[in-house]
Amino acid sequence: MGADRPISTDSPYVKANGRPAPAGDAITACGTNRRQQNEPTAAVNPTSPAIVTSGSNDYCTVEIAGGTWAGFYRSTNDGATWTDSLLPGYPTDTSPEGLASPLHQRGITNAGDPVQAWDRDGRLFYMGNAFNRVAPQNGSVWVATYDQNAAHYVRTVVVGKGAPALRGKFNDKTSIEVDRGLASPYAGNVYVAWSVFQGNGNNEIRFARSTDHGATFSNPMKISEGSLDNQFADIAVTRDGTVYVAWSGTVGSRANGQDAMMWVRSDDGGRTFSKPAPATTFDGFDAADTVGNPAAAEQAREQAFENADGPEPENEVTSAGNARDCGSGPFACESGFVFFRHDSQPRITADPADPTNTVSMVYDATDPATEVASTSTYNTAPVAPDGTLMVGQGAVYLTQKVGDGAWAAPRKLAPTPVGHQLFPDINADGGYLFALWHDSRNDMGYSVQNPPGDQTAKDAAGFHLPSVGLDTYGASSADGGATWSVVRLSSVSQMPNYEMFGDRRVPFHGDYNYVSSVGNLAFGAWTDTRQVLGGDDPRYVGGEGFDVHQCRTANPDGTFGADTCPNAGGLDQDVFGVLFSH
Repeated sequence: MGADRPISTDSPYVKANGRPAPAGDAITACGTNRRQQNEPTAAVNPTSPAIVTSGSNDYCTVEIAGGTWAGFYRSTNDGATWTDSLLPGYPTDTSPEGLASPLHQRGITNAGDPVQAWDRDGRLFYMGNAFNRVAPQNGSVWVATYDQNAAHYVRTVVVGKGAPALRGKFNDKTSIEVDRGLASPYAGNVYVAWSVFQGNGNNEIRFARSTDHGATFSNPMKISEGSLDNQFADIAVTRDGTVYVAWSGTVGSRANGQDAMMWVRSDDGGRTFSKPAPATTFDGFDAADTVGNPAAAEQAREQAFENADGPEPENEVTSAGNARDCGSGPFACESGFVFFRHDSQPRITADPADPTNTVSMVYDATDPATEVASTSTYNTAPVAPDGTLMVGQGAVYLTQKVGDGAWAAPRKLAPTPVGHQLFPDINADGGYLFALWHDSRNDMGYSVQNPPGDQTAKDAAGFHLPSVGLDTYGASSADGGATWSVVRLSSVSQMPNYEMFGDRRVPFHGDYNYVSSVGNLAFGAWTDTRQVLGGDDPRYVGGEGFDVHQCRTANPDGTFGADTCPNAGGLDQDVFGVLFSH
């Protein structure tokens, strides 16, 4: 295994296609301003595996352009070194590629939720969402094409458009795959899926396809009929070209339903799909708590979102409470815990050379055997029938489906007696399976009662003390997933609960990690905070260890001014990655 190292390096970015960066271009601050990156993707070129690409929600553009954007990163030496860039079309991008982008032409100022997939001809397809943080929101999903082994940007097309109203129809949670099946009549097709958030849990999964290498896409179609609370779609394509889409949803009524990993199948290249069905039901591993002042917390979240200082607020979890994450000030929760948001999601894969056309799915969920009543307002498991808040150990599960057979009974992929597991991903190629996830088995504060990164003990102000936090683990299998070799990928444990969002008062660790593989080699990417400079927030008492470095001047009335040193390391969240093998 190689050394894990930053993908989003603290060095200057370059513009797409070698264009110069004039004064005032937001990219001139990127890399040197040490801003946040999270929610990484990773993709290994199937025909030139030394070429690896990645992307993230990149906050480096906030300083000049006022919004976040999709970072684009490329390595030609197995991830040993990286050239970092941005998807063209961000505000202040006056290059020909930027001006031609439909995101620029629609006046969109933010882009993220990156996912990537290669074809077998040196083309990389890069998908994400794009939106404004004030009206008109215009939440859209896009697909960009890079050719010449991702050395050259070609175009961006908008695949789905959202509503202009804030909190209207919002396209999010993207997924992309290319048909690389060795016996597929649809080889080269590009498939995309995403969630459409419409409020009250009425989320849809939509799907579109391209048969001309990303130049155009079909009209989006809904594939989640009959399922509720649909999000986190993922796509797999088998050797014979069968397309599978899986997502997290609910079967039954909203009041008495059960969490389920839903799936559909297409046997005609994505033209039509089967009706949704559950691959398995599960108990969600969804962090939730209760803030003391819900109105203040809601206002602070909205302000953070509008200021490009936090993600879009989301509330759909199976646990109970009015907060999905907790921090300081208006984000402080009754439990005294500080933690980032997370909820269960599936990832699926199929080996394009596998003659059995097996599909493998991983997902994170609460182990039902570990569920107990919560001793605080913090909870992660489904609420008990009598209203008792519940917690349990988060674990990564694996289920598989061979050809036309049924989904096998789920089993833990890498059982461990201690530690939570979350944000898994899986990839299959050349007879090997690789998986990756966050893991808190090395956290000295681990308990089913505690979030990763928090101890049971509290400080004098009532906040729980910080602990070691998270590592990233990987696993590989050469026998179709029957047995797995598990390895620690991160050389350093990280604190995921640094409060570097919401005006330095709440954490955000992204929503996912990624792994991509070719044969017996894989590259994994994850959000990492090891380079964040800790500090003390003078506005609040307690919670030290979760605070980041900041510079504030006291006002005569006892309040404090804004942080005047945001580029000094307190926001230096990065995307890390590593090459590993079976």
